Amino acid sequence: MIKALIYCRVSSQRQVVEGHGNSSQEQRCRNRAGEKGYPVEMVFPDDGVSGGLFERPAMKRLIKYLDDHPLEKYVIIFDDLARFARDLEVHLKLKKELVG
Repeated sequence: MIKALIYCRVSSQRQVVEGHGNSSQEQRCRNRAGEKGYPVEMVFPDDGVSGGLFERPAMKRLIKYLDDHPLEKYVIIFDDLARFARDLEVHLKLKKELVG
């Protein structure tokens, strides 16, 4: 069975303080997982972290989680491509980490 991991990210402290962003992103991702029939196993939120950075706490935890569960099948759901990465080099580096 394929399970879902959700990654959410907001880049500014203002979004964190005002409560905008991660909770609504997570809900949209949960809805998408439900539409596809994927049970959500874990959510990895990054608060106040730029999408231009490769080193992000929740992204590192997500990658470690995948490494720790090599026999499981997961799909990673994020709300928007910009939540994954805002920089092409970072996008390609993250994709390489997640695939390989």
